[in-house]
Amino acid sequence: MQVMQPDEVAAVRLPALTTLAPVTTELEAESEAESEAEAGATAATGDSAATSTGPSDDTVPVNQDTRPPELRLFDAFGKFRTCLDERGYGIEGDLTDPNNPAYQDSAYVDAVSTCAARTDIVNILQEVQATRSNLTPEEVEVRNVIFADLRTCLEARGWTIETTTSEIGLLEPAVFQNAEGVLDERDINQCLSEQNLGEN
Repeated sequence: MQVMQPDEVAAVRLPALTTLAPVTTELEAESEAESEAEAGATAATGDSAATSTGPSDDTVPVNQDTRPPELRLFDAFGKFRTCLDERGYGIEGDLTDPNNPAYQDSAYVDAVSTCAARTDIVNILQEVQATRSNLTPEEVEVRNVIFADLRTCLEARGWTIETTTSEIGLLEPAVFQNAEGVLDERDINQCLSEQNLGEN
């Protein structure tokens, strides 16, 4: 039996999430309304700091995730699934199919949209697809080394991993599962952490 790699599974299931715009639009509208309200309140008080365009001494640096997109996709997929679980749902049917019977439940649609927004999985999936097409030979080599190290660690935990090579020479899993036949994010995260894989 051949198991799809996680980003392939996500690619099959998740692109339709971008069509669930009403919930995302409402969240964005709320955020914009809050920003406009804050800007109006600051302008009304005459606070000159609001007009400053330079960085503030109080600015906290944003924690950037510099891991390759594929590793971030594993993490996002696990968080997405956990988010759905916490709401009493799982991945039901083909999320790319607008006729998916699960979409008849508006609460399920809300849960999928909310979890997709919170985990940023749609953007990460799109980034994976975009970056794979633009990788240099050196970047392919770096990703292959990271994948080979991850594979060694996971195989030591009883995983079955079989690979194929893409048209650009990138190692890709054809079979990627633990001894129970599932994708266990905990094992993946532990291997990444133990070996500092994907860190710059």
